[in-house]
Parts: sequence; C-alpha cells; structure tokens
Amino acid sequence: MPSYWIFSISEENWHVIKESRILGVAKASEKLSEQIKPNDIIIIYVMKKGSKTLGGMFTGAFKVTSTWFREEKPLWPDEIREGKVKYPWRVRLEPIKLGLASFQELAPKLSFIENKTRLHAYLVGTPANLKRPIPKGDGELIIKSLK
Repeated sequence: MPSYWIFSISEENWHVIKESRILGVAKASEKLSEQIKPNDIIIIYVMKKGSKTLGGMFTGAFKVTSTWFREEKPLWPDEIREGKVKYPWRVRLEPIKLGLASFQELAPKLSFIENKTRLHAYLVGTPANLKRPIPKGDGELIIKSLK
C-alpha cells in the first residue's frame, strides 16, 4: 500500500520536476529515505511566494520509482544560478496525473487539514503536512481534482 506525500516547491522548480521526473531535497535524513519509498505517491504543491501563475495550486502526482540517491550536479534553476548543489538528495518519479487543482478550494474537503483556520501550516516542511503522509482518500481526491 503506497503512502501519499505532499511536497511544496517553487514554480520554477515545478518545471524541472515535470521535465526531468526527479525530485530533489536539501537533506535526505535517514528517516526520509525510510519513509518515502518506491511506489509511494508524491503530490506537488506550488508555493505562492515567487510564483507567477501556479502559486496555490497542486500541479501533479507522481509515483516514486527509485530509492533516494545523491547527485552533485546542479539541476534546479537556483542551483545553476548560484553554481552549487542545494538539493543533492534525489528520487526518480513517474507521472500519474498532471493538471491544476486549487488548494484553497480543496482544503475544506481534506481531512489531513485539521485546523481549517491555519490551512497553509500543512504545506510547510519537507515533506509537507508535518513530515507525515496524508490519508489515501485525501491523496485520491487531490489527484482526481487535477484538471
């Protein structure tokens, strides 16, 4: 049974994930690599900060197809600009469904958001939702909502 995870990323990094089918994080703690495994589902949320058009949206769902690995070659736009690797821990992905779904519209229906007055608190961290998976029903609802 796969676990469902949310990752909050920048809009420019979304385009890299979509093309490269790779997700990168700054630190892959032992716990992260034990938690997120092949066949798990990663749902991408684009943060509002710095976004031009996709901020506040879920943009895609992917199946994890590899274990975590370390890469020392810049991939992400901010890494390329700065000439250094900031997200060396990476995992390969396979798209399940791409599209747009509004977080604001879905939030009232999502059970993992326990405090409906602090919606965005559940989109912080790596992974989001306080580093916990979201319920399967919530993951399926988000994926179904991607248009």
